[in-house]
Amino acid sequence: MNVRTPLLIFILAVCQITPAEAGVFDRMRGWIGLGGKSRTEETKKTLPRIRVGAFTGGTGASAQQALRKELLDSREFFVAGADEKADFTVEGTSVGGRVDGRLRDAKGKELFQRAYAAPGLDENLKALTDDVIYTITGRPGLATSRIVFVSDATGKRQIYVCDAEGGEVHQVTHDKNGAVSPSLSPDSSMIAFTSYRSGFPIIRLLDLNVGWERGVTDTPGSSFGSAFSPDGTHLAAVMSFIGNPEIFVSDLNTNTAACVSDSVGAPSSPSWHPNGREIVFSSDDGDGPRLFIVEVPQKDGQSSRLFRWRTGYHFCTDPEWSPDGRHIAFTTRISGEWAVAIKPYPNGGVHVVQTGGAQHPSWSPNGHFITYVQHGELFVHDLRSGNRRAIVRGHGRITEPRWMR
Repeated sequence: MNVRTPLLIFILAVCQITPAEAGVFDRMRGWIGLGGKSRTEETKKTLPRIRVGAFTGGTGASAQQALRKELLDSREFFVAGADEKADFTVEGTSVGGRVDGRLRDAKGKELFQRAYAAPGLDENLKALTDDVIYTITGRPGLATSRIVFVSDATGKRQIYVCDAEGGEVHQVTHDKNGAVSPSLSPDSSMIAFTSYRSGFPIIRLLDLNVGWERGVTDTPGSSFGSAFSPDGTHLAAVMSFIGNPEIFVSDLNTNTAACVSDSVGAPSSPSWHPNGREIVFSSDDGDGPRLFIVEVPQKDGQSSRLFRWRTGYHFCTDPEWSPDGRHIAFTTRISGEWAVAIKPYPNGGVHVVQTGGAQHPSWSPNGHFITYVQHGELFVHDLRSGNRRAIVRGHGRITEPRWMR
């Protein structure tokens, strides 16, 4: 036995090392020579191996270096060195920030060749990175994804957008009475939000490309808490023009709306299943908010089916379906404090992701991360490793983040 092994066993027994400290423990295993595979070795075997080949042209060297960083940051690949074997190779040219990228497999077969001509080199490389990720893994990348959130940095709650790293933060609404409850369209070109400019809540649409803005329906009464359907053609929202607030589905092409719920409580926070046929929402009938599922009619004349979805908690809000439809994240209360939890759908045990004031969870497009707020700061949480980090802080009090789907 290695002479240092008894020391490790003693440390374990006395300190009672927890799973959260496993990373430190793995390093100790290597130090005392207990064997086992390093994380780097495991990564090399479990992740696709990609090489960043030569990029010619005036900005080619900068493009090659920046692309390598983007691929490393994605954590979708093991980025191989020049002399290491690789399953895929990405290469190309870059002149004046424009990028022409090519992806080949290990046999030399070209998987795609595309040109990226956005104004900036970084923007083009992010788009190339996402195309590489989607082509190899079948999952969307995050390099070009956006997160929308609410902040009171100007004194009034307004809506802001940032990238997945918390950069490029900019304000998109300037409503005199504030704007809340944003939802991004699937292609990230449009935001639905709740405006108070008329004195009561009403949902409005804002096109981020051309800047036009309009209401969702011509019906009277309040409307709030919207969510785009997976195909971007419909909007689920809470509307009260028939009396008691209910969940409605609005057709964005015709500006018509149909009621899909029939509750006696106060519904809020609808979220679509990726199949476009179910909506989860929170409703409070006076005994605390619970989660409910409603099946959306697919044809005129069909009735909807509504049922309660039990989580094991008596207070549940802000539900959102995962991109694959297999889990729902939501906010609950644990020991009197807000917490973010995830439960498999339709059945399974609850996994508490973060306690101590965390709320408003939203899934990344690839389902590997969730974003949420805690004490007014915006966090991104890696569900695979458990690591998390604040990506926007010191920007007023942040609430209601939503990741583009």
